Order: sequence, then C-alpha cells, then structure tokens
Amino acid sequence: MTDSAPLRTVVTPAGTRTTVSVTGEIDIATAPELRKALDTALSDGATCVEVDFSEVEFCDCSGLSVLVLARRRARQQGSTLRVVEVRSPLVQRLFRTTGTITTLTGTDVGS
Repeated sequence: MTDSAPLRTVVTPAGTRTTVSVTGEIDIATAPELRKALDTALSDGATCVEVDFSEVEFCDCSGLSVLVLARRRARQQGSTLRVVEVRSPLVQRLFRTTGTITTLTGTDVGS
C-alpha cells in the first residue's frame, strides 16, 4: 500500500480493563501510531487490554509485529492483550497465515 488511509486510535480505560479502538489501515507508515496507543494502554496499569479491530480494513506485517511485541510486553507485566472483533478477511488471513490468530485473538476467527 503506497497511500495509507489515516489510522485512528482511541484508548479507553475502564478500571483494570482498557480498550484500544483502531480504525483504518495499519502498515509501515501507520504502525507507529498503533504502537503509541498500545504503549499508552499498557502503561496505564490495565490488567486486560482489548484491541478492537472491528474498523480495521488492512494490516501488514508491520502492524502484526506491533501486536506481537505488545502482547509480549503485556505478558511480562502480568497482563493480557488480545485483539477482538477482527472482521476484515484480509486481517483474518494475515493472522491465520502467520499462525498468530489464536495467540492474538484467543480463537480461530472466521472458521
């Protein structure tokens, strides 16, 4: 993708749970914005971070790397991080092809 759609992230803390809502496309140009949002969520002391992908249309390996590293950081902190509401067939395919679907979502989305 050469022209990235703008990425929008909203971090919503609610007690020990934080939701990171993501809208748009995640690629090499926009992955730093996702990283920043996940860093904020993990720095707020949440024991559970849910990353809402219901409005994510595309994610490449840059975004996948951000998610995997954030999940690793969450585990090191004793927290959980999971991606929820993965609706895009492209994102589902990326997660399934790379073998990260169960790790990131806790389920086999789209099967």
